Amino acid sequence: MKRRKQQNINIDPTNLGGQEAGLLGEGTGILSGDITSTKVEVISSMILTIGYSLATLSTILALQEEEQLEQTRTSNAQNQNLQFRNMHKHLQHLNNRLDSIERKLNRY
Repeated sequence: MKRRKQQNINIDPTNLGGQEAGLLGEGTGILSGDITSTKVEVISSMILTIGYSLATLSTILALQEEEQLEQTRTSNAQNQNLQFRNMHKHLQHLNNRLDSIERKLNRY
């Protein structure tokens, strides 16, 4: 049986295959360790995209909070309206009852 030799990629980055080395930005040719304008452009584009994404996310969250507050206000207004209606019914009932009592007292 043949044993496979395990490679430790953490020890020697030049030991990597071409594709893996390219992903890490090491051992890829003449400009292997240099920061190029293309790399800076890609990184700045990624950062800009992340920034736009975060700005969009914050806008969405702010709108959701605003909507939730408006729903709470609407709910409170509806609850208050219901309470006023119930009080109106009770007061009408009480008023009718008092009218009835007054009529009975006037009879005697």
